[in-house]
Amino acid sequence: MSTGGRLMARLLRDMGMTHLFTLSGGHIMEIYEGCADAGVPVIDFRHEQAAGFAAEAAARLTQKIGVCAVTAGPGVMNVVTAVANAWRSQTPMIVIGGQAAQPTLGMGALQEMDHVSVLKPITKWSVQVPSPKAIPDYLKRAFTAATTGVMGPVFLECPMDILFDKASTTEEEMPTDIEPFSVGEAEVKAAAELLRGAERPVLLLGSQILFSPYAHQIRHVVDSLSIPTFMNGMARGALGAEHPLFFLHARKFALSHADVVILAGVPLDFRLNYGSSISDKAQLIRVDRDASELKRNRLATVSSWGDPGDFLAKLSRLFSPPNHTWTEWKNLLRQEEQMRQAHVEAEASASSRPVNPLRLGLEVNKCLSPKSIVIGDGGDIVGSAAYTVRPRGLGQWLDAGPLGTLGAGAPYAIAAKLIYPDSDVWVIFGDGAFGLNGMEYDTAVRFQLPFVGVIGNDAAWTQIKRAQLPFYGRAIATDLRLTRYDKMVEALGGWGTFVEDTADLPGALQAALSAGKPALVNVHISETDFRKGSISM
Repeated sequence: MSTGGRLMARLLRDMGMTHLFTLSGGHIMEIYEGCADAGVPVIDFRHEQAAGFAAEAAARLTQKIGVCAVTAGPGVMNVVTAVANAWRSQTPMIVIGGQAAQPTLGMGALQEMDHVSVLKPITKWSVQVPSPKAIPDYLKRAFTAATTGVMGPVFLECPMDILFDKASTTEEEMPTDIEPFSVGEAEVKAAAELLRGAERPVLLLGSQILFSPYAHQIRHVVDSLSIPTFMNGMARGALGAEHPLFFLHARKFALSHADVVILAGVPLDFRLNYGSSISDKAQLIRVDRDASELKRNRLATVSSWGDPGDFLAKLSRLFSPPNHTWTEWKNLLRQEEQMRQAHVEAEASASSRPVNPLRLGLEVNKCLSPKSIVIGDGGDIVGSAAYTVRPRGLGQWLDAGPLGTLGAGAPYAIAAKLIYPDSDVWVIFGDGAFGLNGMEYDTAVRFQLPFVGVIGNDAAWTQIKRAQLPFYGRAIATDLRLTRYDKMVEALGGWGTFVEDTADLPGALQAALSAGKPALVNVHISETDFRKGSISM
């Protein structure tokens, strides 16, 4: 006999679900049985927030959908932060929420509450599934909602009677691939005309590139355009670590001197100072899946509503770079890049005990292989890592994104190791961020998923503390202890070590990588003024 829960598990598998992420709950346990029947591993976490983060990471890593299921009441409420993160980072995922049986709703059932209203503002679609026979239709509509236009999470509330009652065993054809979102030809032609007159063009690739049908062609597309390129968000790593068109340190200089800037899925938000980081004289080409984003903060000379990957692919077929391929401009940017890289390396060697945070990133970068997946979970330390860690490929860098959420590191790592078991997975933690979901090392140990966590431990919420001191002359609620988090990981069954001297760091990183179990290198880092004045609010 098939039930609603078993049917749902089978259909989600057919849609591309690789794992069901959850925390044990009675309202949803029939879905677990369905996953067992369908051959889908059920990965149970220590907090529903972590299950949600893992589902978000799975979507990014597979370029399909991620799925988590949480029980009613506090289960749904605990996953809200992860849903909000997926909403802001435009990641398609489906969240299944338990609910009391429909006949008992309004009678004071256990964990009963109006989940649908809570999730509505931060989802593409939030709805209660009305009957077992409606499950296939609602899942198809959920997939479409999550992956169409601006991508994002969907919430499906499933009362217990829907999951436990009989359901059809009829085979259903389910969607699996994200549909293309083509751009207009006229806008592409207009952009080509702008580039033909450009002397100092710049291309910025943003997170929307990851879910584009052209994601795996993006390196070839950039080669064809021959434009100096910067990346942020989920686009990091798109050109590898050493591509001649990839620039990391010279962005401020480039944007202040550029005459044409292409924003490919890059919002003009706080990361670009709401558009003022770009020269007032520059002509903008903006491409985004969000039509409202095209009108926010600064209008463009050319605006195109649609998939940035599709736009760039069409542009590369229509536009041929000039014979000089902007050689003088590129050389100028390389000089700026080399000067700033030298500054980073000089700063990284400024202290040996405790370890300079920039040096920590440089040493992690030396350990990376072509398959490495790197995750950033923190504030100040991840900001430093952005200057030093170079992801090796598209989708091989994960961070929570513009919501600024902390605690995603361990759940992201668990999802990454499940989906890419042959890849080494690294997490750069802040000591504050580690405290949110550090217990998920227990999950990694139980499922035998080795990854390497590296904590930049300065015993403070440094990104906030750095802002407090010049504002107020003192710091409140931002001091932590120099805690031996490595001992905690050892107690959970993992491998841990503590590092205070730079000379010991390379050996500790290699030992953690070779440990064969979830590992943590807890690194005492020094204070530095390198990121003085950085944004923290």
